[in-house]
Amino acid sequence: MTRVQYFFSFVLATISFIAARSIQQEGVKSYYKELASSFHKEIGFFDLSETDAAHYLPMGLQPFSALTSLDTNSMLAISHDSLSLMTYMPQTNTFHYMPALAEGTKIIQVAYHDSTVVMLDAAQQLYFMDASLSSAVAEPLNIAQEDATHKLLCFHPNTSRLLFLKQTDQGSENKRYAIQTMRLGAQKISETPLFQFEQSALLAFIQQTQDLSLDEVFSFDPVSMAVHPQTNELYILSSTGSILTLDQQGNFLSFQNIDLQQISQPRVLSFDLNGDLLLTDGSVLHPVILKVRWQKMLPKKGTLVK
Repeated sequence: MTRVQYFFSFVLATISFIAARSIQQEGVKSYYKELASSFHKEIGFFDLSETDAAHYLPMGLQPFSALTSLDTNSMLAISHDSLSLMTYMPQTNTFHYMPALAEGTKIIQVAYHDSTVVMLDAAQQLYFMDASLSSAVAEPLNIAQEDATHKLLCFHPNTSRLLFLKQTDQGSENKRYAIQTMRLGAQKISETPLFQFEQSALLAFIQQTQDLSLDEVFSFDPVSMAVHPQTNELYILSSTGSILTLDQQGNFLSFQNIDLQQISQPRVLSFDLNGDLLLTDGSVLHPVILKVRWQKMLPKKGTLVK
């Protein structure tokens, strides 16, 4: 092959690669856009100033660092030290420990779907276990990257996909967040994110919609996320006491603040199957779980978010 032929072959291969990536990206967007448009969104709101119930965890139990629903009566929780897993029954405020993890394993996130528990550890390893945690359904998957960290994990019920929040530092205290997806069967994170946004764009949104001075120090530190089952919207909790809500295209919908007198160290955000919001306090002196009821509205009244 001559040098000219090699050059044109390289150019064609590059164009083909770019075209394939573009088709993949458009395919991902089209898939989720179609699902979002066919989803019957329920209209309602959360009033964070009015909690429906507050429960202190049983004596001796550490605060939760992650929480996900198993069924209508029980949830899977991770202890504050990330070394223990347990099933927690909110209605009776009781729990029991699950089989012990391998020594030294620190689980930071957990999700559940169709009898499969997915856990993310501090070393960026994904574990796929059966619901009893007695046996693995797949080999651990390493998702570590040099330039980014997968911080959060949750399950998207409408799409039957796992969602990951990947954080990349952009310098000057600006961060980029990407929401990536994974099919459980494929066990491979999609290279094309569902959407992404930068902290600077979030700050601009807040300044436009709320009374936030440019002189105020803004911090957004994601510690938990979940998809609301009635609206298909993604809720992201910051350790600073705020909740960001986005739609499936990554548009900012709302930015709400938690009453830090009720929860001093916001740590976990989750939803029960009814759509009620659960928030946990990471303080060992105040291991409380707050429940905020989902207040459904009639469509004719329009959308209201407090």
